[in-house]
Amino acid sequence: SSESTSSSDEERFERRKSKSMSRARNRCLPMNLRAEDLASGVLRDRVKVGASLADVDPMNLDTSVKFDSVGGLSHHIQSLKEMVVFPLLYPEVFEKFKIQPPRGCLFYGPPGTGKTLVARALANECSQGDRKVSFFMRKGADCLSKWVGESERQLRLLFDQAYLMRPSIIFFDEIDGLAPVRSSRQDQIHSSIVSTLLALMDGLDSRGEIVVIGATNRLDSIDPALRRPGRFDREFLFNLPDKKARKHILEIHTRDWSPKLAEPFIDELAEKCVGYCGADIKALCTEAALAALRRRYPQIYGSSQRYQLDVGSIVLGPQDFGRALRSIIPAGQRALTPPGQALSCVLKPLLEPTLAQTLACLMRVFPHADLLCFSVISDTDNHLLVEDSYSEDEECLGAPSIYETHSGSLKEAASCTTHKPFLHFTTSAYRQPTSYRPRLLLTGPQGAGQSTHLAPAVLHHLEKFTVHRLDLPTLYSVSAKTPEESCAQVFREARRCVPSIIYMPHISDWWEAISETVKSSFLTLLQDVPSFTPLLILATAETVYQQLPDEVTNLRSYGEVVCLSMPGEEARRKFFSDLILVQAAKAPPRRRKTVSALEVLTLAEDPGPRQLSPEELRRLEEQEENTLRELRLFLRDITKRLATDKRFQIFSKPVDIEEVSDYLEVIKQPMDLSTIMMKIDSHKYMVAKDFLVDIDLICGNALEYNPDKDPGDKIIRHRACSLKDTAHAMIASELDPEFDRMCEEIKESCRKRGDPALQAKCLIMFYFPVFQALLEKVVVKSDGFSVDHLERVYSVLSQCIYQHRRDYDKTRLIAVE
Repeated sequence: SSESTSSSDEERFERRKSKSMSRARNRCLPMNLRAEDLASGVLRDRVKVGASLADVDPMNLDTSVKFDSVGGLSHHIQSLKEMVVFPLLYPEVFEKFKIQPPRGCLFYGPPGTGKTLVARALANECSQGDRKVSFFMRKGADCLSKWVGESERQLRLLFDQAYLMRPSIIFFDEIDGLAPVRSSRQDQIHSSIVSTLLALMDGLDSRGEIVVIGATNRLDSIDPALRRPGRFDREFLFNLPDKKARKHILEIHTRDWSPKLAEPFIDELAEKCVGYCGADIKALCTEAALAALRRRYPQIYGSSQRYQLDVGSIVLGPQDFGRALRSIIPAGQRALTPPGQALSCVLKPLLEPTLAQTLACLMRVFPHADLLCFSVISDTDNHLLVEDSYSEDEECLGAPSIYETHSGSLKEAASCTTHKPFLHFTTSAYRQPTSYRPRLLLTGPQGAGQSTHLAPAVLHHLEKFTVHRLDLPTLYSVSAKTPEESCAQVFREARRCVPSIIYMPHISDWWEAISETVKSSFLTLLQDVPSFTPLLILATAETVYQQLPDEVTNLRSYGEVVCLSMPGEEARRKFFSDLILVQAAKAPPRRRKTVSALEVLTLAEDPGPRQLSPEELRRLEEQEENTLRELRLFLRDITKRLATDKRFQIFSKPVDIEEVSDYLEVIKQPMDLSTIMMKIDSHKYMVAKDFLVDIDLICGNALEYNPDKDPGDKIIRHRACSLKDTAHAMIASELDPEFDRMCEEIKESCRKRGDPALQAKCLIMFYFPVFQALLEKVVVKSDGFSVDHLERVYSVLSQCIYQHRRDYDKTRLIAVE
């Protein structure tokens, strides 16, 4: 009883939710289309089938995305294989040590760096051949609802379904919208949702083979309780790609081009795309292709007609990528310009020697800048670097064995002559040097280019590392935070993703503008950083070193100071020689007075309306059949209620011809409720309007055969009119208008598609009363015929139907005759 009540409540809730969504969707119709336009053609079919993008429809996924479609994220892919793929392929390894792989990971980083792409590639890589892994993808806002408790219910259903279909992966995109920080600024509903998510993710044993992945652009907005082992075990930072990663992404997006781009050109293009994320690089390739089309066929922009184009003649050149670079603003630069920037070609003769001197000082202070090719990870507990791999000589430097013998003593290594501690977290000096409080200060007179050119060029050289800017806008731009809190956040983020850089431009002006409490906080945070932490402090000052405040000069202890001076005579000569001796000597370019005639293109044939794919057509037919099935269930219920009503029992069965011998002579199209039920079972009704036509036919036959003379006929006429009004009232009150419109669209779209089954249905629906009258007439007239005579009549009728089977009007005339 309680289960049935709960089920009915859920059904009523889903119906109300569906009606509310339909009304809201009708308020969001396009302004340039009418309701008739949306209800006809392939547009409505596509709307019913649904979109094919996973971002729009969580039930669909692009199966062409694999790990080879992801560039520059090999470390993340290896870690995900350890979490998901290896437990399925090599369960004996985890069984030997009685361990469970990590069951949750969090993707965070700037937009467009490949977080969602990696999740899709992981889903496709796991489900290959006989090995199937269920993949559930949800946006953070998909689980939210205005109904109290509905969001928590959706989360529980999602985890229950994932557990039933394990092994499975649950991917929450934009998880910061689902699980924000529980504080006084959030309402109670969000706190309940976060608590439910924490409870569902808690406990490794109960979750089984369920991997939960979250993606966000705002790591600080996620509740801290989620960021612990057992929930989100690992956190992957998706940084902006470096030059090597950008080159790999460019190769992925251009690998199907013909002709292929040259290797040196890809290298140069990757060098120029500083600050571009993966989405920006994809947009760059698209914009370059459009620029090539614009250059090759400019005449197509002046007409809306379709022309025949020679696609093979569209070849991309350097000028196309140049236009694309000028027109695209990277996503990371739309809100804030990145601090790193390559030295301009114009300024290279002037500042290149100074930049080389600065980079030499940088290598002495921060030797990690020369170790970009090594794969390193950060130990956040000790703030030391630990390499992923080690050599055999390191293993045999004297470390005792960690395994016990049968006697309980420690067995020493056979080839080791000296002893080392059990655990060592420092690497050998010949493999990776240490740096003691790395700091670099660029100072010089104002206008020497230390803040505008040299420091950005140094940061461009260190683009592999994360740069955290600490200047006056960073401290005071967010009104909700105090300057001390902003300063502490910069240090916290920098220490979490070491090796990293804290960039402090105009440090002298910054030091004079901040308050004493901010100075004290800054000095305290700086002293709290462990000595060997690879955290570089890069600062610039627009004044000579001797005029800097004592507090600023003390900050560079055990660091390097690069004192800049004004450019010398040789640098100035190189700077102006190209401009005066080369560019000034060239003749001005001549402008073309006459424009060459454009190629005359021939019009292409009209391809016609867009046709549905076989998969879309199959899904459409399934949805249409489900809709028509619901219509038949509804019409059966209406017919049953009418037939069981005592007032309408006279119309529940056909008229007895023996009692009323002249009925077929007066009524050409007899109809009753049992015949309507048979037509419902035979799928004769596609819309409720056809059902009401037969109800009206019952009423019309009763009024025609029973004149308004005697009392018995008046009662029959009254009940016939009551039947008609009752049926129309029931249809109007119980049938959803949106559902009725869907049935009308199904009928119209099938008619335009030329569905043969629908044509047969339409033929039977429209002319069924005529055929039924013909059948009754043939049966009555053939009374007493022999078998030979009946076969002749059957043959004549079949020939007539065969000759005119494609013309509905002629078939109707034959039936009437």
